[in-house]
Amino acid sequence: MLGKMKKAALFLLMFVLVLGVISGCAGKGGNTGSGSGGATTGGQTGGSGSSGGEEPYTVNFVYHAPKEGNQQEVNELINELTMRELGMKVNLIPMSWDTYNAKFPMMLAAQEPLDIAFVFSFSLAGFLEAGYIVDASEYEEYTQDIYRVLGDDVKAGYYGDMLVGFPMMNSRAAPSAIFVRKDIFEELGYKVEDFNITTDDMDSFNQLTEMFAKVKEKYPDIIPFNGYRIFGQNNISYVDGFGNHFGVLENYGQTTTITNWYESEQFRRFAELAREWYLKGYSSKDIGLDKELGQAKMKAGNTFAFFAAYDTDLATVNVKSQTGYDTVLIPVSKKMKTTTAVNGAMNVVLNTSRDKAKAFQFLNWAYTSKEFNDYLNWGVPGKDWIVNEDGFADYPPGVTAQTVNYHSDYGFIYPNMYLMTPWVGNPKNIWEVYQAFDDDALVSKAFGFNFDASPVANEMSQLNAVLAKWEDPISFGVVDIEPALQQFNDELYAAGLQKVMDEKQRQLDEWLAKQK
Repeated sequence: MLGKMKKAALFLLMFVLVLGVISGCAGKGGNTGSGSGGATTGGQTGGSGSSGGEEPYTVNFVYHAPKEGNQQEVNELINELTMRELGMKVNLIPMSWDTYNAKFPMMLAAQEPLDIAFVFSFSLAGFLEAGYIVDASEYEEYTQDIYRVLGDDVKAGYYGDMLVGFPMMNSRAAPSAIFVRKDIFEELGYKVEDFNITTDDMDSFNQLTEMFAKVKEKYPDIIPFNGYRIFGQNNISYVDGFGNHFGVLENYGQTTTITNWYESEQFRRFAELAREWYLKGYSSKDIGLDKELGQAKMKAGNTFAFFAAYDTDLATVNVKSQTGYDTVLIPVSKKMKTTTAVNGAMNVVLNTSRDKAKAFQFLNWAYTSKEFNDYLNWGVPGKDWIVNEDGFADYPPGVTAQTVNYHSDYGFIYPNMYLMTPWVGNPKNIWEVYQAFDDDALVSKAFGFNFDASPVANEMSQLNAVLAKWEDPISFGVVDIEPALQQFNDELYAAGLQKVMDEKQRQLDEWLAKQK
């Protein structure tokens, strides 16, 4: 089975990194860290967690686990590994997408002795204000392997002078595409090379309109375009907004001047395109209200195309597992690497840790241990998964996706996805494919910069209320664009947009000055 990143999309709607990203999350890297689990500098192996008759330290590790199952067996297996290589024990604390928002803050407020947890960038401000997170820069001696694994991407973990955490090691670039049913696409006589859609020429998007017209004519029972995301809502593919759209760097972050995305020519053209689709019946009549994923719509059999971000051209393999259909991927953006794309989810050490040095030592090891990442993702070898004769992870004989006890397949939310054994169906060099895909991404001029919204917290709250009112109707074209866009921008400025933009520009200018 391939990655199921889209299962989490409704929860992750608050977090722009993964808005609509389609990812195959089952893989093996092998080119970073030790690969065998033996940490080096700052992560000495063999009993470093205890000495003499001292009880081994137990690390309380909050991690994502999407389903119940033999989590205790996984915990015991990892305990054997950590005792052998670190002289520590680990207490895995499973957290699902559904319980994370409610359960995790309550545990922190209760001062439960948590050591390490995954934290999303959209919630960092609150955690920092409450003093929950430890400055990792003060424990650099214990995390040298993480620095080697992440390289320059460590920069994305800084908020001001504080290193709040370490990004997960996973795919960075998240361009956008239209995914279309291959059977209909080919029946209409199309080939992927017929399409050259680029924001350098906004008229090129009319190629999609022409295709949808043909779909509607020949397949009247099929909705040409459907889903819960569309061009103008996507702030990970077209602009760098540092986690929101209230003041952005346009042109894939290739400028240092903050502007209003909702007054841009590109946003207006996207909205007008969506309006044309809506009026001509190329998009669903309830597209502005229905939040069901495009993949689910396609699976139901009545949708031709949907919009999503993706992380490699292998995304079509994963879409088939989600929809049951072979699809064709039509790129509609360039590739861009931003701070938000890298630090969307990070591992942090918490102030409730009873031994922060040991917590960082454990985390350092976690970024280099192939076994640890495999066990978190695939479960117990021989019971939940095996390595088949071709070197791929697979279900054991007699075990299926429906009967397996433990199977996460959310590699992107664990420390180092690139160390995992690839699931059957992926190419053996899947992580080389990922890295090559990221290599030529445009790097935002603000990469490494994180916006501190606390000086404009009240304005951000009001702006989000305005956004909730207008973003979907305008982006999906369900309202008359010109008057709605004017009203939208008037309300944004009334809510404090200019103040937020000015604050972003001030912080960005200060950060840029320090980079020289």
